[in-house]
Amino acid sequence: MEINRNTIIKNLVKKHPETLSVFRKYNLVVAGGVRGPNEPLAFFAKAHEVDYDEIVKELKEAIEKGIDENTETVELVEDKVYEKFFKTAILMALTIGVTVGAIILTYIGKNQNFHYVLHKLVQTHGHAQLFGWVGLCIIGFAYYIVPRVKNVELKYRELTTSCFWLMVTGTVIRIFAQPYANELTNILLPISGLLEFMAVALFAFIIFSTVLASQEKKEPYDKFIMAGVLWFLACSIMNLFMDVFMFFTNTNEIPRTFYSPFVHVFLLGFVFMFIFAVNIRTVYAFLDVGTARVRAVNTTFWLLNLTIPVYFIANSFNYNSPFLLKVSYLTIYIVAFGVLLFVYGIRIFERSTRELDDVVMDRSYSKTIRAAYVWLIIGVLILGAKPFLKAFSEPQYLFHGAANHAIAVGFVTLMIIGYASKMVPTFKGVGMYSIRLADVSFYLINIGCFLRVSTQIMIGLSKDSYYSLIGFSGWIELTAIGIFGYNIWKTMNAEDEEEIEEPQETLTKITEDTNIANAIDQYPEILDVFLEFGFKQLSSPVARKTVAKIFTIKQATKIHPVNIDTLLKALNKKIKKT
Repeated sequence: MEINRNTIIKNLVKKHPETLSVFRKYNLVVAGGVRGPNEPLAFFAKAHEVDYDEIVKELKEAIEKGIDENTETVELVEDKVYEKFFKTAILMALTIGVTVGAIILTYIGKNQNFHYVLHKLVQTHGHAQLFGWVGLCIIGFAYYIVPRVKNVELKYRELTTSCFWLMVTGTVIRIFAQPYANELTNILLPISGLLEFMAVALFAFIIFSTVLASQEKKEPYDKFIMAGVLWFLACSIMNLFMDVFMFFTNTNEIPRTFYSPFVHVFLLGFVFMFIFAVNIRTVYAFLDVGTARVRAVNTTFWLLNLTIPVYFIANSFNYNSPFLLKVSYLTIYIVAFGVLLFVYGIRIFERSTRELDDVVMDRSYSKTIRAAYVWLIIGVLILGAKPFLKAFSEPQYLFHGAANHAIAVGFVTLMIIGYASKMVPTFKGVGMYSIRLADVSFYLINIGCFLRVSTQIMIGLSKDSYYSLIGFSGWIELTAIGIFGYNIWKTMNAEDEEEIEEPQETLTKITEDTNIANAIDQYPEILDVFLEFGFKQLSSPVARKTVAKIFTIKQATKIHPVNIDTLLKALNKKIKKT
């Protein structure tokens, strides 16, 4: 089997199990199904900062040596530690989270008043989104990703199940207890907060233990991970405090002056830190750009972490203090500057280095990641406009809500969708269930987010009636999340694409009657020839496993007209080199 830049790792491992030890050395094959990721070798070399020529040399040496009594036996088992967290997060979003949000927006649109809906329902929806959707997603992915980037086993793996049930139980109790709390049932509120705190404490213990056990050198993203864990722990304590407050005051609504800054601490401190950490580690390979500018991302780290406490205090007590109001405005601009500096630091919108131009793989996720940063910039710009509006006025309230939505849905949710679309198939060692569905969900969520953010701003500026569009936006976003959830769920449930039917006869020559799938199965290197002749559909692993099995080369050239003799000559020349 010829090894080239488009060689799929799992196919190479299947044909040459002796290469497992090489991949293990470079920490590549531990991400993926039982045989490794369904990704091209050149991409993973860049993603893991491995010299491509060096690893190819070692792979060839391993193949030449073959298997003997001294060969290291590496047995891999698919790691599903993230799966229950992510599946439950999807269920949370599609029920209490996004669905309740869509219902709230419908009532707002019908009554043309953002204050029509009870705030306790808004907070219930918000909790489901923060702890149920975003929190569970990040916990699950962190358990899978952190050990791999630090090249160490996940410590105390057996505690991850306890963490899962504590978080899910606490979140579900809070979701159902807050709207209906009374003198008899409001004891459930501090219980839910305590369970969630215990879950986050377990998560912090596992992640800290894993990172500290690593022998890898310290990287710029390490401090983002550690800070994110600490902020999550702080937010769980604040959340417990809010639950205890509702219990002792016999109410089911958290004061808005405290809850709104808490949401921003959760996003800026916990969520941003984890997203930024993963971005620093992966964006340069995922988007094929240059490596991160370390000084810029480090500056962002200190700006955000030093500003967040001041931001929380200033926004919690600025109603009766003109000085704190000015401080709160200043913190907004510091946060905005830090975010824009980070965008510059990871080169998210810079031109490709073209290093991976010859690598054939699905890159549909790239537009989602870039779109997420567009929404982040929009969100911080809207926040930056708040000081120009009358303090505590209705327009300022509406601008604040629009900014929250741009950040929470436009940035955070799109980032989860983009990375899940790239990394879950990698975790499984399979292709994405449907790239077309991924595109549909991408466009729908952007349309829904645009309608919500733009109309809320227009209502604040002109006071004209745009409420009907507000009502539609929530259901569009719900549809988008539903399609994404179905697509990624099917991907998580897919069986490892291990068995490839071998043709009955070994091909020594390719003719016009040769089945395309059989030819590629026996000689994977000829895929490059098909692509050079314009058969771009074959770049999809799904197409190679389905459509390619139906057509002979002669039939394919009738659909995509090329000179069949020239194609056959190029194909046979390629296999003779093997």
